[in-house]
Amino acid sequence: MVAFWSVEPVDDWATAGIENQGQHSHDWLRHQSRERTWLFKPARPSRDRSVREDIAEKLGCEFARLLGVPAARVELADRDHAPGALVEDARLPDWELQLGQVLMPEVVADYEPNDAEHIGYNVENIRRALERFTAPPEATTLPAGFNAFDTFTGYLIFDALIAHGDRHDRNWAVLVPPPGGPGRDALCPSFDHAASLGFTLTDEKRGELLAGANGTIAGWALRGRARRFEHRAGTRWQTLVDLAGAAAALCPSETRDFWRDRIMSVECDSVDDVVAAAPDLSDVARRFTVELVMVNRGRLLDVLS
Repeated sequence: MVAFWSVEPVDDWATAGIENQGQHSHDWLRHQSRERTWLFKPARPSRDRSVREDIAEKLGCEFARLLGVPAARVELADRDHAPGALVEDARLPDWELQLGQVLMPEVVADYEPNDAEHIGYNVENIRRALERFTAPPEATTLPAGFNAFDTFTGYLIFDALIAHGDRHDRNWAVLVPPPGGPGRDALCPSFDHAASLGFTLTDEKRGELLAGANGTIAGWALRGRARRFEHRAGTRWQTLVDLAGAAAALCPSETRDFWRDRIMSVECDSVDDVVAAAPDLSDVARRFTVELVMVNRGRLLDVLS
C-alpha cells in the first residue's frame, strides 16, 4: 500500500518575504533546517472544489518528476491550522528570476501582455526568446545537449498530460547568475501547476464523466485548449496537445524522441501510485485523475509519433 504524503507543520518557520507576482500575495518562509526559502500557498477555503489547490499543486510536482520535467519541489504543509502547498524557491543563491513576460518584448514588437488574443505569444516566439538560455542548471534528468527550448517543450508536453492550461507569460521564467559569477542564463524549473487535472470539477461531474453519463473523460480532455496562447478571433482553438506537438515540431528529432520515450514510460501503475499517495481525495477523484492522465498520454503519443 502506498503511504500518503506527509504534511509539514510550518508555524515555527520565519517569514522571509512576500511574493506579489501572482493574483494573491503569499509568504516566503525560511527554516534553519532548509537551504532555501519556500513559498507557502494556502488552499483557499472559499473554493468549493473536491480537490484542494495544494493537492493539485503537489500532484503536478510528482507528475513532473515522473515525466522527467525539471520542476520546483512541493510539499504539503499546515500553517495556523490551514492546509497549503510549500513550494521550494527554484533560484540558486544570488541568482535573479525573470518572468517570461520580461523576455517576450525582446522578440515581439509592441508586445502587450494583457491583449485578449495574446498576439505574439506562441511557441515560435518563445523559442526565439529562449535562444540564449540553457536548460535549468540543476536538471539532472535531461540529455546533456538540451537547451532551454528543448526543455520548455517538455513543459508544454507535461501541461498537456495533466490538463494544465495556465502557462501564461508569468507562469514560466528564466534564471540569471550574478554578475561575474559562474553559470549561464538558464530556463527556470517549471512551477505553479495547481490549475490542472480538472481541479474545478465537482465529484458529481467527475462521476458522470467516468460513467459516460454526460460526456466522457476523453471528450472532456479534448476541451483542454491553449487559452493562454495566441488565438485570433474566428480561428480554431489549439488544444494543449496540439500546442505541445507544435513545439516539438520545432525541436531536433533527438528532442522529440526523448520526450516521446518519456511519455511512453508513464504507465498506468506509476500514475496510480502517484495519485494513491495524495491524502483527502475521494475514490471518484482518484479514478478520474488516473484516467485523465492516461487519456492524455495516448493523445500525446499520437502527435509525437
